[in-house]
Amino acid sequence: MLKKGFTLLETIVAIGILSLAMTGVFSLASLSIRSASVSSNQTIAFFLASEAIEYIRNIRDSNILAGSGWLTGLVACQSANGCYVDVINDMIMGCGAECPKIKFDPMEKFYNHSIGGDTLFTRQILISNVALDIEVKVIVVMSWQQRTLTRTFTLENHLFNR
Repeated sequence: MLKKGFTLLETIVAIGILSLAMTGVFSLASLSIRSASVSSNQTIAFFLASEAIEYIRNIRDSNILAGSGWLTGLVACQSANGCYVDVINDMIMGCGAECPKIKFDPMEKFYNHSIGGDTLFTRQILISNVALDIEVKVIVVMSWQQRTLTRTFTLENHLFNR
């Protein structure tokens, strides 16, 4: 006599194989989401670091055009702890022991240091002399917490007295 259908053992094996396959798919999806989050934060850090470099360059250019010292207003950034900048509010402040977190204004969609909630990011700017009164090195260090890891991104640029 021929029996139709699955036995209990065949059903359990089929469910086991299906659950192993689904575990792999869910693990891959979870890894993709984490990678997207890391990539997004690295992109934001890059643009915030670039913004700081451009802001410092703009101050240098404005100082030269005004006929004042080319590094006027950047003394806080030349200290051992560096400085942070609030581009929206046109402020440069010394970091002290630690630079504060950057805030994000959800209404205006701007990063700043006065309005909005804290983001993951801190930005430290360090300016050091390479050749006295001719060249300085500007280093922007972006830091943020990604799960249990502290991630950093460093951007370096050289500015000249010209």
